[in-house]
Amino acid sequence: MKKRQRKFLRNIFRIFFLIMVVIALILGAKLYLPSFEKIDYRDSVKLAKDEIGINMQLDYIPMKNIPLSENGEIYLPVDFVKKYIDNYIYWDEQENTLTITNEHNVIRMKTDELEYFINNEPLELDLPIYNMNNVAYMPKSFLEDFYQLKFEYIENTKMLNIIKQDYEKAILSKNVKLRKGADKKAPYVEKLKKGDTVYFYDNEENEYIKIISESGFEGFIPANSIKNVEIVSVENTYENDYVTQAPWNVENGKINLIFDQMQNVVANSSESRRTYHDGVDVLVPTWFSFKDESGKILNIADKGYVDWAHSNGYKVWGLLTDNFDKKISHSVLTSTKTREYVIKQILAYVSIYDLDGINIDFESVPTEDGDSFIQFLRELAPPLREEGAVLSVDLFVPKPWTSHYNRDDVGKIADYVIVMGYDEHYAGSENAGSVASMNWSKIAIEDTLAEGVPKEKLILGIPFYCRVWTETLENGKTKLGSKAYGMNGAYDFILEKGGTFTFDKETGQNYGEAKEDNKTYKVWLEDEESIAQRLDLVLEYDIAGAGGWKRGLEKEEIWPLLKMKLKE
Repeated sequence: MKKRQRKFLRNIFRIFFLIMVVIALILGAKLYLPSFEKIDYRDSVKLAKDEIGINMQLDYIPMKNIPLSENGEIYLPVDFVKKYIDNYIYWDEQENTLTITNEHNVIRMKTDELEYFINNEPLELDLPIYNMNNVAYMPKSFLEDFYQLKFEYIENTKMLNIIKQDYEKAILSKNVKLRKGADKKAPYVEKLKKGDTVYFYDNEENEYIKIISESGFEGFIPANSIKNVEIVSVENTYENDYVTQAPWNVENGKINLIFDQMQNVVANSSESRRTYHDGVDVLVPTWFSFKDESGKILNIADKGYVDWAHSNGYKVWGLLTDNFDKKISHSVLTSTKTREYVIKQILAYVSIYDLDGINIDFESVPTEDGDSFIQFLRELAPPLREEGAVLSVDLFVPKPWTSHYNRDDVGKIADYVIVMGYDEHYAGSENAGSVASMNWSKIAIEDTLAEGVPKEKLILGIPFYCRVWTETLENGKTKLGSKAYGMNGAYDFILEKGGTFTFDKETGQNYGEAKEDNKTYKVWLEDEESIAQRLDLVLEYDIAGAGGWKRGLEKEEIWPLLKMKLKE
C-alpha cells in the first residue's frame, strides 16, 4: 500500500513538474520571443479601405478631412496645408477665396475657377481648388510646383509621401518585420525582405529606427538591419516669411519720427505744420480713417504738405487708424474683399500723394481677429514694397490681453514697429500716475524685443504729453479725474496753482503737486530730463529710433535734444 502511494506521489510530482516546465516555456516565450501577431496597417491608423493616407516628412498624419481623388488628381484639404506646409495660407469660408502670401506676392484663388491672381495679374490654373462641405481642397500638382515639395503616391496602398527636407534611405541587410512600436513585442504590419529600400531620419530608439517602407507604411525595424545609408537631397527654396530689411534707413544715427495729428484738411496748411525742425527724419500725419464698416477710407491728406516735407528732407508716412472701433476693425480684417478694397485705396493714396510709407494704427483689433490682422499686413506689405513705400505698424506695450497682435509676425512683415510706450496711466486709470515712467519705457523695449521684433526695426514711441490728475475729496471719498496737457501747459498749471516740482526717482520724472480747497493736483512731467532718459534707452538697446506723440505738445528745447541724442 505504501509502495503504491509513493508511486502515485511520484507521478503527481512528475505531472506537476511538467506543468511547471510548460508554464516556464510559455512565460519564457512571452518574455524573449518576438511577437508573431500581424495587424492591418490601415486598421491600425483608422484609414478606411478607399481613403488616402499621408506621410509628412516620413511621419503618418491623422487627418480630420481625408484627401480626395478626382480624375487622376489628389486634392489636399487646406487645414492640412495650413498646419504642415504653409501656416499663413488663408481660407475665407464666407467668400470661398483662398489667399497665399509671401514676401513678394499675394495670390488669390476662388473655388471652382481656373483663373487665379498673383498681385492682381490673372493667370490660369491647370486644376481648380474645390469647396466640399465648407472645406477647401487644393490640387497636389499646384502644391508640388508652388511650394517645391516632393510628392510620391503609392497606388496599391493609397499612401502619399510628402517631403520638403533632406532625408536618408538605406537597403535592408536581412529580412525583418515592420513593427508598430520600437519593440520586438509590438505587432507587425508588414514583412520586409533583404534588399528592400527604406526611408528614414536619424531617429534611433531602443535599438530600433522609425522608417517608411516602399509601401508607404510607417513603423520600426532593428537599427542593425540596414546598410548602404545615403542622404537624399530635396531642393526646396520656397520661403513664406519676410526676410528683407526695410526699403529705407536713415543715413546717420537713429530714426527721429514725429506724429502729426490732423483734425481736418485745413490743418495741413497751418504755420505750425510747416515749421522746420532740424534732425527730424519722418513725419506721420494722421490722415486716413474709415468711414464705416465697408472699408471706405476717409482722407484728409494734402499734397502740399508732402511737397513741403520732401523739400525739407523729411519722409512722410500717412497714418491709417481703425477709428478705435472693434466693429470696423473686425469688418475690415475678416473679409477678403474688404481687405483687398482697403489695400487698393492705400496704394492709390501712396501714388497720389507721393507718400514714403504707411503707418497702420489699429488699436481695437478683437482678440479673435489676430490672425486676420496678420493676414491684412501680409497682403499689404508686398505691393507697398513694390512701390518702394515703408510699412510701419503701431503696437501696444506687450500685455497678456494684447498677445493676439502676434508681435513676432508683425516684426517679420513690417519694415518698422513703433511700440506706443505711453499710457501707463490713462484717462480711465483707477490711480493717478505717470503716462510713461522710465521703467515703463524700458519694459516697452525689452518685452517687444522678447516677443520677436528685431531691434533694427523697433522704434520707441515717447510722449510729448502728460496728464494733470485731479483728486477731489467729496463726502470722505476721493474722486479721480485727469486731463492731457502738453509739456509747458502742465508745468504752468501746477505753478499757477501754487505748486512745486521735485524729482521722483521711482519714475525718473519731475513730479508736481498743488492743492486748492478740496482738490489735489498731481503731474509726472514730461520735459527735457524725461525725454533725454528715454532717448538714452534707445541708444542703450540700440533700437531703430524714437517716435514722438505728438507735434505741438513739446517744449521748444526738445528739438535740439532729439537731434543731439539721435543724430550726433
